[in-house]
Amino acid sequence: MISQLVLIILTLGNSWLLKGELQTATPVPNSVREQIIGTWKLVSTEDHMRDGTKRFYPDAGPNGKGFLIYTADGHMCAQLMNPDRPMPKDKDQLTIAEKISSYDGFSSYCGRYDVDESKGLIYHYPETALWPSFVGTKQRRPYKLQGDLLTFADRVSDEPGVESYSITWKRAEKF
Repeated sequence: MISQLVLIILTLGNSWLLKGELQTATPVPNSVREQIIGTWKLVSTEDHMRDGTKRFYPDAGPNGKGFLIYTADGHMCAQLMNPDRPMPKDKDQLTIAEKISSYDGFSSYCGRYDVDESKGLIYHYPETALWPSFVGTKQRRPYKLQGDLLTFADRVSDEPGVESYSITWKRAEKF
């Protein structure tokens, strides 16, 4: 009886393998936290101004580049850069104006993160940052996750002239 059961199981298993129906199960991420783990590349940035106009993030410009990385252990890192910022005349001796231009065309911070799915929020807790005043803050990021696109969008109250912002990231391709 047992040998017949083993034979049936082996026969069924072999037929599934031959048909390609038996495959290694790939876990499907359920939580947003599981879905965002990995590297994201900047797609676009946009500030919606109170006067009805729009602009690109000053840190990124119209051709902005950037990465957003979430790790499984709860850490994150974000960088934005304006690739069109002027190159210094002497890469080893920047003038004060060149330092300001470099600073104004770059944004970066890293730290921990948490996800509140019930409220549609990701929180970033910067522990290092280009801007010293960012360290130790709680950065609220309302998100929309659609396939390989992650968009943050929210109203703004602390930046003169800006009503809201939108920043979109695309999951980076694996090498």
